[in-house]
Amino acid sequence: MAGDLRGLLLLLLRLGWALPWEALPRETQAGDHGLDAAALSWQQPELPSVLPSARWLWDPERKACPPGRKPAVVDEILVLYEEWELEACVDAALVDAQMDRVNLMPFTYQQLHVLKRKLDELYPQGYPETLARRLGGFFLEVTPKDVHKWNVTSLETVTSLLRASAGRRADAQVAALIDRYVAGGGQLDHTALAALRPAYLCALSPQQLGSVPLSVLWAVQPADLDACGPLQMDALYRVARTALGNLSRPEYLWRIRPYLGGAPLEDLRALTGQNLTLDVAAFKKLRVEVVQSLTVSEVQKLLGPNVLGLKAEERNSPVRDWLLLQPQGHLDRLGLGLLGGIPNGYLVLDLLRQGAPTSLGPDLRSWRPPSCSWLGS
Repeated sequence: MAGDLRGLLLLLLRLGWALPWEALPRETQAGDHGLDAAALSWQQPELPSVLPSARWLWDPERKACPPGRKPAVVDEILVLYEEWELEACVDAALVDAQMDRVNLMPFTYQQLHVLKRKLDELYPQGYPETLARRLGGFFLEVTPKDVHKWNVTSLETVTSLLRASAGRRADAQVAALIDRYVAGGGQLDHTALAALRPAYLCALSPQQLGSVPLSVLWAVQPADLDACGPLQMDALYRVARTALGNLSRPEYLWRIRPYLGGAPLEDLRALTGQNLTLDVAAFKKLRVEVVQSLTVSEVQKLLGPNVLGLKAEERNSPVRDWLLLQPQGHLDRLGLGLLGGIPNGYLVLDLLRQGAPTSLGPDLRSWRPPSCSWLGS
């Protein structure tokens, strides 16, 4: 290591570059590298301009902005700045005021992270809407947690950021944006609704879901609705059932699958004999009260060959809760070895319908008296 340093210093001296002794690290000054301080302090008088850069080269902190490097405008020169220079020289107010120019520059991800940190320091409580509306492509740098700090009141802000994020991986940010807008009482117009990706639907209120255009509904995949609550699923099912009603029966059955988590019992029973086959994952997304009301025969029709998947889920809700309500004899007919049903010959009273406390229901259902031969099978 010492030999490498000595060779570097000799090369600098031969090139005529000046390197003042005080600019070197302390261990270099104190060590014995075969060079004396007088030799290292020598410099050519005609090359003094190298001194500032040499000092910056050896400064491990690099916190102060070098002379002449503080920009007055966001332009291509900043792209050449190192990250520490952006941190030291660029004011957050400049980034805020010239956000449109920031989006025009080919900054690296690392440089953009520096600029975002400066904005976060300027607005620790969240970006004002005047800035959020102008973020453009910079919107991809913020996180959903950042967006939840914003006060979004303008539809213009939503549509502007929807356009900026189109075709990019910003589903979580957009969902948070819509959530903030809707939480403040904002209403999405048809243009904004048509620009939505299916992954954003769960950020809408049940009322707004009633206005989602058919083009969005057709693109929905089951995973897009994982974050939706019961009221949202109810609204989506109603909208989808109406919007898809003119399709042929086979296509309708295919398109309605993602929305069955909001289907009432009577609708689901009507579909059991119409070649509608669900997998166990879709079955688990049905409304809890619907699942518990289905008979073994109805579940077998809904799942078709996928009924085999019930065995792997027999200890998980809602399959476990459904099993507890089924006659064990009916479960045995499936040939899957499912356990936990009502033993043959037992009389089960549905006390919940007689006004008994709700908390007693699960206990009574799961209670099993000692086996007695006189109960029969």
